[in-house]
Amino acid sequence: PIDGSAGPRAIVKALRAASEALAKGEVVCVFAEGGITRTGFLLPFNRGFAQILKRSPAPIIPVCLDHVWGSIFSHQGGKFLWKWPQKIPYPVTIAFGKPLPPGTPPIQVRQAIQKLSADCSIARIPQRPLVHRQFVTMAARHPLRRCLVDPSSSGRIFRYGEALAGAWILTRLLRPVLGDSPMVGVWLPPSAGAAFANIALALMGKTSVNLNYTGSADAVRSAIGQCGLRQILTSRLFTAKMELDPGPGVELVYLEDVRKQVTAWMRLRTIAAVVLLPAWILARRLGLHRHRPDDLATVIFSSGSTGDPKGVMLTHANLAANAESMIQAIDPRPSDRVLGILPLFHSFGYTVTLWVPMQVGASSIFYPDPRQAKEIGAICRKHRCTLFLITPTLLRFCLKRCEPEDFKSLRLLMVGAEKLPQKLAQEFKDRFGILPMEGYGCTELSPVAAANVPNWEECGVHQIGNKPGTIGQPVPGVAAKVVHPDTMTPLGPNQEGMLLIYGGNVMKGYLNKPDATQQVVRDGWYITGDIARYDEDGFLTITDRLARFSKIGGEMVPHQKIEDELHQILGTTERIVVVTAVPDERKGERLIVLHTPVESMNTHQLWEKLNDRGLPNLWLPGERDFIQIPEMPVLGTGKVDLKRAKEMALEHTRNGD
Repeated sequence: PIDGSAGPRAIVKALRAASEALAKGEVVCVFAEGGITRTGFLLPFNRGFAQILKRSPAPIIPVCLDHVWGSIFSHQGGKFLWKWPQKIPYPVTIAFGKPLPPGTPPIQVRQAIQKLSADCSIARIPQRPLVHRQFVTMAARHPLRRCLVDPSSSGRIFRYGEALAGAWILTRLLRPVLGDSPMVGVWLPPSAGAAFANIALALMGKTSVNLNYTGSADAVRSAIGQCGLRQILTSRLFTAKMELDPGPGVELVYLEDVRKQVTAWMRLRTIAAVVLLPAWILARRLGLHRHRPDDLATVIFSSGSTGDPKGVMLTHANLAANAESMIQAIDPRPSDRVLGILPLFHSFGYTVTLWVPMQVGASSIFYPDPRQAKEIGAICRKHRCTLFLITPTLLRFCLKRCEPEDFKSLRLLMVGAEKLPQKLAQEFKDRFGILPMEGYGCTELSPVAAANVPNWEECGVHQIGNKPGTIGQPVPGVAAKVVHPDTMTPLGPNQEGMLLIYGGNVMKGYLNKPDATQQVVRDGWYITGDIARYDEDGFLTITDRLARFSKIGGEMVPHQKIEDELHQILGTTERIVVVTAVPDERKGERLIVLHTPVESMNTHQLWEKLNDRGLPNLWLPGERDFIQIPEMPVLGTGKVDLKRAKEMALEHTRNGD
């Protein structure tokens, strides 16, 4: 054994002993991390491991200890040994990979272990409880524990027993209405009603389709048509605010009307069953034994920020795998209160704010309008929320409109869906005392693939969980690699290339688009379309999207880099600039800068300052290509609508502006 905390002489002695044993043909086992993880993530490899690799003529066999996190021998929940075991006996998998050649760099060994971890996660699909089955278990065991809070209406608190009883009653009343429809639409904002609707559909074995109420009428009609929806669950209160015309042959099922059919006797006998019956009998009576991991759980339409929305098919296995990864990554506990403002048509909102808390007995507090930052801050303070999931655009609203005490109760603030500017992160920390942690994912990955988590500092133990500017490490059970975009050859540390993700969270495919699926999923690896690099510790950094490069004069020009320079010039964390491109006969493409009104300088001054930043000439838009727009086009999730931005640029250039 090599003790990472030992003195230099002891470490050198141990390294020498390991090298001598290898020279004799013996097997040497090395725990490369040098300590037990407190963050739930694979730790950076000890330097001593690199020294052994350099000296060794022997092949390297990667070994993965899978599913140890959660046992009494892990630090889950911040405790080691002193906690009740989750299962007796507790299952752990030891997986051995193919031998790697002598001298393999440590980072490649690390990636091989992560691939083994992902393979183990996939192999455990049959044993892993489906997310709605785990919800039933939690409700049976802890019927009085707080589950859902809806402060936007009556502020009522639903306990786990009430939540299961309510969803169960809803399944009985909806079954004759929905008939044999395999997919059912949902037109509701983040709320207890939306949670009940989605839980009920899962219990019925139906595929839920949460429709994007911020999208265009054509996009909504397209989603309805692609899924063949015949019924959509909604409420009269919401349709009065967000009108929906689903087209012919589609019935709107109003939850208020369904609720009127509930009798006192129906409530009483259902709650009694939830409280008195064990989980396995409840699951049997609900028919959950007929549900399979590869059954389709939901179809979520991609944001369409760079093109037309596609229906992403996520199975129960996808959701369960990603929920397990997130549980190990952020370590939610029964006492946690998750503030959910992301819509359920957003995969982050659907998986992480709806289903993940229910896997551990935590509670969710929903609010329907993510733009109402002042109200969100007040709700967070009132309910003492501990976990908050948000996008950078919405984070800016909170920075402007919330009080310093509003987020005092938070222990983790996770940001995703778009790049987190470090200046914004620091400003938020300075005002509210908590540093936003950047994560990464997409609908096709159920959605989370990588995340930063707080560093561990306790009792002299320091473990890195966060590197500002990165998207963190792959979450447990997920593997990542960076390859050359053309040859798909794996690249080394700090080399930029295409990011690929592998794991049980990779989608089943695009709805009715097998060709599109084959283009992005190869041998189980999802081709993200993002350009990234990784460092020696395995932390990933996204530099741009491949779709956000322009080929000008034979050179690839990154839009994100130009945007970053412009925002630095303007000294703002607000997204007031977006770079896009239009066709150009001479150079192939022409860069266009769309910007909202700037008070500090005019367009000519902005153009001059960009030219002084030392960028290559091909990266510099012409002065005539700076176009002022009244407001930035955004999607319902707060992300910039890049598709609409390109359309606006084309409109301006056609008009000769």
